[in-house]
Amino acid sequence: MPAINSIRFVARLIGTAVLLGRAMMPSLMLTMGVCIGFASSAQSSQIDLSNQEIGAPPQEFKFWRAGKVDFGHWAVVREGASGGVAIQASGTGRADEPLLAVYTRVLAIDARIKIRFKLIDGPMPSAGIAARVSGPDDYYVVRVSAFEQRLSLLHIVRGKPEEIAGVDAQIAKDHWQTLEVGVRGNGFTIWLDDEWALPAFDYAKLVEGQFGIWTERDDTTRFGQIDISPLPSVHDQSAAPDRVGG
Repeated sequence: MPAINSIRFVARLIGTAVLLGRAMMPSLMLTMGVCIGFASSAQSSQIDLSNQEIGAPPQEFKFWRAGKVDFGHWAVVREGASGGVAIQASGTGRADEPLLAVYTRVLAIDARIKIRFKLIDGPMPSAGIAARVSGPDDYYVVRVSAFEQRLSLLHIVRGKPEEIAGVDAQIAKDHWQTLEVGVRGNGFTIWLDDEWALPAFDYAKLVEGQFGIWTERDDTTRFGQIDISPLPSVHDQSAAPDRVGG
């Protein structure tokens, strides 16, 4: 009899587990539906420059330099004989301060950003992607430098840069190149010219912010195509972010 009672007890436990599983299934399906819906809503924002005024600052951006609003160093320009359009940053004056242009229509913790850039002139030609910009002096920047032949991830805190990671890279002047970064949780995955270049982690507090383009000092830099895509905030440090366009 004790053995029979034990069997009945186990059977009741199994039945209860099955019922609980059935009760939880709608909730699980609802949660999955919400996640899938959020993922599908994260569309790429490709910034269209074709209809913007030549010679004026690009629309839907805000501009900072040395912690202050700065419109005078950014303009939409014609690019070569092809008639293409680009954003040009010309940083004359206050040569020790970087130029920052932030796209105002995307606010997220996690995102992927891809840009085309061309380094035109300057003593230390550079370009960069600004990520999680919470203010003019607080953001991350993925920076490429032709002077140093280096790709770096920097964390700017109260205007002070700290290099999180870096690697030697081939950066050319007067030549279009692509730079891309996926930001997810504490992980940063970076590509240069469509080649995987650098993974990095930073364990600072995750902060929602905006994204944009960057150059330093008195460089002259052009930025062509710019894609910014918010990502679902999974915060899985082990998963590399998906790339723009694939």
